Amino acid sequence: MDLFQTMKERRSTRAYLDKPVTRKEVEQVFQLAGLAPSAMNLQPWEFIVTYGEEKDRLVSSLKKAQAERKTTCGPGTTKPLPEKFAQRSRQVLELMKPGITETGTSYSQFIEQGSCSFYGAPIAIIVTMDRLFPKTRYLDVGLSVSYLLLAAHAMGLGTCPIGLILSFADVISHQLDIPENMEILLAVAMGYPDKEPPVNRIKTGREDLSEILSWYE
Repeated sequence: MDLFQTMKERRSTRAYLDKPVTRKEVEQVFQLAGLAPSAMNLQPWEFIVTYGEEKDRLVSSLKKAQAERKTTCGPGTTKPLPEKFAQRSRQVLELMKPGITETGTSYSQFIEQGSCSFYGAPIAIIVTMDRLFPKTRYLDVGLSVSYLLLAAHAMGLGTCPIGLILSFADVISHQLDIPENMEILLAVAMGYPDKEPPVNRIKTGREDLSEILSWYE
């Protein structure tokens, strides 16, 4: 698949087919993700893949923790969003309205279906990095995750990066016996996308270059 086409077509997948992803396919995705650049070629990223019964046990623990903690989605900022960012959020809500109407669900239920894509995906990936690295190495990990998302899409797989999972990092670490020196940075759901659910038809727009690009000549 053409790289530019992959970049334009890729979207977050929040509902998946009941179709297994083979170990060979998963390994191919990570081989490509590992090609990402990193400072001094440190390659600080480490990935944990869960599937099958192990993933089901993890999901069960996460659902219990989510119910107890009543964690909700949000930008994670300590101050109100500037208007330009708030406007982008409102635009997403407008895109969701047709799906909410079609499914007859409430806004909160529709959001829950999306935020819990980690639960329904055949593959659940935990992205980690050793705590000895400074936060600037988050950039390297982010590059690798970007490669992962694009590689998966090119192979016909859907993905959804999920930051909300950080609210349950302690649960994940305990369940998967992750060493204390490893920091959980992100989760990624992966599997074959189900194109029917409205939650999977959402395609967000992007700002004009004038909003994100400055020139100095």
